[in-house]
Amino acid sequence: MTVHVDSAEGGWDAAPTAPGSPARSTGPAGRPSAGRRGWIGEGSSIPLMRLLGDRFPDAQVLLTGVLGPGSNAHGPNEFLDLATARHLTASVALVLDAHARR
Repeated sequence: MTVHVDSAEGGWDAAPTAPGSPARSTGPAGRPSAGRRGWIGEGSSIPLMRLLGDRFPDAQVLLTGVLGPGSNAHGPNEFLDLATARHLTASVALVLDAHARR
């Protein structure tokens, strides 16, 4: 097999989480986080994130996805771990609520 790549998007690195950000103080399922322990700031290969990051370099971004035990992302029988999805949904709701209250 020979593969010819005509073009590719570069990756994206998330800006550091700002001090006082609700994402720093609210842990999963509403439990207080232990500082930065347990939190991962990373990049993404989603091309839209690179475009948004270039346009809004100082924006705080909450980019999530659901994978957990037994999940099978992007496969012919794609499915999610429902308990993990529930915890993620609750965590995002708490971060949004904390942001609105700032």
